[in-house]
Amino acid sequence: MPTDYSLSLTELKNGLSVDSRCYPDLQAMMDACRADGLSPVICSAYRTQEYQEKLFQNKVDRLIAQGYSEADAPVEAGKSVAVPGTSEHQLGLAVDIVDINNQHLDETQESTAVQKWLMEHSWEYGFILRYPNDKSEITGIIYEPWHYRYVGHEDAEQIHSLGVCLEEYLEGVS
Repeated sequence: MPTDYSLSLTELKNGLSVDSRCYPDLQAMMDACRADGLSPVICSAYRTQEYQEKLFQNKVDRLIAQGYSEADAPVEAGKSVAVPGTSEHQLGLAVDIVDINNQHLDETQESTAVQKWLMEHSWEYGFILRYPNDKSEITGIIYEPWHYRYVGHEDAEQIHSLGVCLEEYLEGVS
């Protein structure tokens, strides 16, 4: 992220914040999901550089404790926790959404009614499932069925209709 990057944040009811540009669409998506009888919970949104550094270092420390070398641990950590300065959460455009009855950030999310709804409808609100199951080799990040990124309505519709991840889409339009 550029050192001079600035954003305007809007605080959510739960105290988390998002980039103000995506707030109306996020609110509409959450309201529509709830209107269909579901209970989505935003468990992570905007993160500061300091908080991202803490998350990353915690993951590195856990991997070293598991036997990874000091050189290999940060590389492995970067597959599941964004390297500070590269996290979409630091942009305020990414949210982690879970089902109220399953608040674990793991693959069990994909079988919840909330995730099924979001995977089907998020693009209608300008959001995409950022790290799809079959795209880890391209994104460099593990499958995260809870991580949604705001890209705007037009791009989200294109990404959805093409069945591609953000990297593939950006490569195709550049």
